[in-house]
Amino acid sequence: MLTFKRGHDIGFFAQQLFPGGRDVSKETKNAGEAYDLTKKLLEENVQTIYEATFIYKGVLVMVDILNFENEIYTAYEVKSSIKISETYLRDSCLQYYVLKNSLANFNDLFLTTMNGDYVLEGNVDPKKLFKRRSVKKEAEKNLEYFDKKIEDAGLVLEMNAIPNISIGKHCFKPYQCDFFNTCWKDVVSAESVFNLPFINKDKLFEWHDSGVKTISGIDDTQIENQTHLKIKDSFISNLPVVHLDKIASILSSVKPPFAAIDMEIWAPALPQLQGTRPFQQIPFLFCMSDGNTNDCFLAEHVADTRKEFARELVERTKAYNTLLVYDKTMEELAIKGLKDVAPELAEDLEAVKNKFVDLFEIFRNLYYYHPAFKNNFSLKMISEVFNTGVTYTGIQSGLEAMNYFERLRNTEDPSEKSKTREELISYCLSDAQATLKLAEYLQNLIKTQ
Repeated sequence: MLTFKRGHDIGFFAQQLFPGGRDVSKETKNAGEAYDLTKKLLEENVQTIYEATFIYKGVLVMVDILNFENEIYTAYEVKSSIKISETYLRDSCLQYYVLKNSLANFNDLFLTTMNGDYVLEGNVDPKKLFKRRSVKKEAEKNLEYFDKKIEDAGLVLEMNAIPNISIGKHCFKPYQCDFFNTCWKDVVSAESVFNLPFINKDKLFEWHDSGVKTISGIDDTQIENQTHLKIKDSFISNLPVVHLDKIASILSSVKPPFAAIDMEIWAPALPQLQGTRPFQQIPFLFCMSDGNTNDCFLAEHVADTRKEFARELVERTKAYNTLLVYDKTMEELAIKGLKDVAPELAEDLEAVKNKFVDLFEIFRNLYYYHPAFKNNFSLKMISEVFNTGVTYTGIQSGLEAMNYFERLRNTEDPSEKSKTREELISYCLSDAQATLKLAEYLQNLIKTQ
């Protein structure tokens, strides 16, 4: 939901590159009507059309921006991303193909992405916020390819039957296929080889295609890594793999008094704070739990509160020698950003970072592995397997938390603000409590062995 909203927000803002156009999507949601309206606008020589709709050989494309200038058409496909992925490039080349075959005076299509070096100073400048790359060279080389692919697709549709295609890595490229659950319904089982973690997909498909579809069917000689061999045995016995010495080594860094901490970050595609870049990670909430007390700080004001956040983080963590985290990547990036905005607190913030003990290392390195994890090493999955008693009743992910924070910043309704604030704190605190319970479980495991 957040990704969808972000894409639409950026697409709307990109229209300011060519303001004053007609937006086809606002006049109709029907594809056929959108196609007819686009034809009408083209006949009227409307200079700029947003969401211009074209159909060629059954392929429908909607172009974010189509601009008519000096008797030629130029298209712009807008992506709420900094990097140009192979998927974006391929999709844009297909749009180019349809446009080239639909407009006699079509010139080029530019893949338009966010400029990662842009820093907000004053009002947003659309011309500096976006970067453009022509796809003409790549697209022209692939015109015959699209002709063939579209012809093949047409033949499949004419068959009026599901094609008999074996599963493979193509099921995940460029995204997981919409028919995944149909094709994989007899594959995704507790015994499937695809549940084995950290094994290259090429190897997994090699086993599957050779007839080895279950974990118990893998011959030990086919597994080169001894850790993976232990994982296989774990699945068969339904018992965890435990390296107590490794776990104890990591936990030996925990010095009391300690607390678990979790942070939530906000990374708006469109910079909203002065001095920030697109997708810059901005921490807005942290929660701590030491088993007796819980402490949370939510920087909910619309103004830039990063310095206040930094001061509160430094002050509230002083009482602890160790801060337990689960995957410290985000917390360390947040602290790095806080140093930039509050250099006077750089040493104190570095001291906070040095207190981190990351429990994720235990699971990432397979020092503890339970077959119930399968390929999922999220805090929620591991907490569920360990039966920590921590439950998540509202927000379910960091991405969803960002969406809630946007809502908190934008609403004026006191009741909605209060409810959103409570849900954000509840989610973040649940992560901190789950991390603490996880540490207690592991410490007890060592003591009882």
